[in-house]
Formats: sequence, structure tokens, C-alpha cells
Amino acid sequence: MKFNWGTGIFIFIILFMSACAAFFIFANRQDNSLVESDYYAKGLKYEEVLQKIRNTAALKEAPGIQFAKGWLDIRYPADMKGRVVEGSVFLYRPSDRTFDLVIPLAFDTALLQHIPSASLHKGKYIIKLDWTMNGKSFYFEKEIYVE
Repeated sequence: MKFNWGTGIFIFIILFMSACAAFFIFANRQDNSLVESDYYAKGLKYEEVLQKIRNTAALKEAPGIQFAKGWLDIRYPADMKGRVVEGSVFLYRPSDRTFDLVIPLAFDTALLQHIPSASLHKGKYIIKLDWTMNGKSFYFEKEIYVE
């Protein structure tokens, strides 16, 4: 068989169409779900979140988050001592929502909450603390990396 311009163009078109089809199949298999299912409703209520952040900034100290010996330790502000506090700790995984965790806010007398790091997968998490204390709402957020 003689290889000429027509044969080369035909082979190029077939390879190009195969590459386009492979890309189309690859793109359709990717997870393209939204990071949060109700992002629009949350966007409308963001002014409330800003007020909660201002309330948290008015505290004497901010919550502290650190890893220590297989535990994720959350240290709550001293302002919370002896007060009625209700809330939750939301461990948000931006890359995969199946790894998200919601834990009720519960601390000991030293204002520490221990979360086992074995329940966390390697990667980036955003810890979102949302609580109410004496009828006032608070919100704190911090990025962590689990290794």
C-alpha cells in the first residue's frame, strides 16, 4: 500500500475523532456534583454568618485547633465556661462530600473536645464550628490538613 497525503489525512482524522471520543467518555465519568447542594440558600443567609463571625471576634479568645497524638483537639474560648452551649462541629471535605463529618459540640471541663483523627482521611478539611451561647450565635472556621 502506498502512503500518500490522502492516507495521512485520513489517519489523522481517525486519530483525532478517537481522541475526542475518549475525552468525551472520560469527561462524562467525572463527578461534577456541587460542593454543597443548597449553596444558593446559604448564599442568601450569608449576612447571618457574617454576624456570627463578628460575635466570635468579640470573644476574648478564638477557638484553637491542633493535632496531638492521634487526636484532633479543639480548645474552646474561656467565655464558654459555665454557660449553656449548643452547637456542632462540621468537618467539611471540599474534594469529596462522602468524607464530611458532623459532630455535636461537647467539651470537657478544660474546654477541650477530642476527635479521633483515625476517623479523618488524608487531605484538606475545613472545620466549621457553629454554636449558640446564651441566645447568641457564633461561627468559626479554619482549614486543616490531615497527613
